[in-house]
Amino acid sequence: MSFAAMPALFFLLASLALVTVHFPRSGAAGPAEGFGWAAIALGLVHPLAAWTVSVFGLDGDLTPFFAFDLLAFAALSADVTGRAPGGRVFFALAPLAAATLALGVQQMPQHGPGVTGPLLAFVLLSVILVAAGADAARHAKLFREATRTLNTLALLCGAGALLLLVAVLLLASAIASPSTHAVLPETVGLLWLLLKLMLSATLLQLIAARRGEMSERLQRALVQAANDAVADLRVAAQAFYQLPARALVADGDGRILFATADARRQLGHPNLADRTLESLFVAVQPAGNQLVRGLLERPDHQAQLMQIRMTPVECEGRPYHLLQLEPQPFDFAGVRQLLVESRSDEAHRASGLLDQNFMIAAMADGWYRLMEPVDRYAGAGVFWDKLRILSASDGEIAHLEGAIAGAATANGWLVMRNGGGLSVSLYRLLTPEQKPFYRIELTLVDEVRHAGAGAPCPTGSTQGGWR
Repeated sequence: MSFAAMPALFFLLASLALVTVHFPRSGAAGPAEGFGWAAIALGLVHPLAAWTVSVFGLDGDLTPFFAFDLLAFAALSADVTGRAPGGRVFFALAPLAAATLALGVQQMPQHGPGVTGPLLAFVLLSVILVAAGADAARHAKLFREATRTLNTLALLCGAGALLLLVAVLLLASAIASPSTHAVLPETVGLLWLLLKLMLSATLLQLIAARRGEMSERLQRALVQAANDAVADLRVAAQAFYQLPARALVADGDGRILFATADARRQLGHPNLADRTLESLFVAVQPAGNQLVRGLLERPDHQAQLMQIRMTPVECEGRPYHLLQLEPQPFDFAGVRQLLVESRSDEAHRASGLLDQNFMIAAMADGWYRLMEPVDRYAGAGVFWDKLRILSASDGEIAHLEGAIAGAATANGWLVMRNGGGLSVSLYRLLTPEQKPFYRIELTLVDEVRHAGAGAPCPTGSTQGGWR
């Protein structure tokens, strides 16, 4: 068997193209893949030596280079099985067999009757090809993702062994008719290169299939780990929900993640997911180290003073807070402190607190800035009388009185005597004794008339609201 320069060059370039396309970008996927790449690399040595000898006109016998093909087929078998056949013995036995082949063929005649060097090489290669084909056929039933590839590899190994046995027979017959001996080696060599190229392509497909299988296993493992983590989280959330305590867990931004059943009953909200303390409490105020006081308005509009004890918790570098709710006795002075005295109104806002008879109980500084030019006694009196000092919109003021008497909230717009606009919002709250009191919010709106004369009022009143 001999190789011409052009077929050997074609084989080398085609093999290089296949390797370039399939070469991994992230290293070998495992020991089996390393055997596959070793098989492809060792299979290039003999054709490369043949091409070098032909191009540079060197003289020498290339039969010993079949030892590299023997190593390549041994590595192919290891790649198919996913492990070295025989364990660690393989790494000593395979080079020993290759060295025996390389040295043995040099001690035997290349032509003539009896056992020759090429005859010995062909027989040894056919034996190891049959073994590799048997391994591929056996593992095709175990490796479902590459069954077709392994069956193809088994057929190619069988075809290679058959080609070598035919070459043995033809080599023996060529001794009797030397005229055909010159044509026979190149023909068999061409078929041999074609077979090895097909083996390399199929082996690369097997490597790709192994990578796909490993990626799928990794995905399944990640999904299973995520499912287990979610299941554990559900158990932890359920256990936390059943704790006999009024406790919440919030992230670093104050968003509530978990809440116990007692905390949900205390707050009056069955679902607290993604809510924040600011959205649950009417007002909050720091009351000491890791303590916060808050005013809670329950869904039935009952006011509840609450002390919140905050404990910082860090998990995997991310900050969280454990919030423990401690209900406090209702104290109107505490409500006034939270809603009025601790606040500093913006320049265009005013806020305050009214008792059950709409008498002014407490007002923030914004109210005094608003009333100072027209009323020296802004901190006392009936709220409706103060509005009539600010505005001549008696119809709208009367509408607000009627609305808040039958609802928990009321909103209205007034045109002030100086021409500006005033937005008024009232919120009714209840003490534990079911006595009402009121929280007010006022916002100055300049140039109300420019918003559109004759537009309907938000409350539905058409008397004195817009002019």
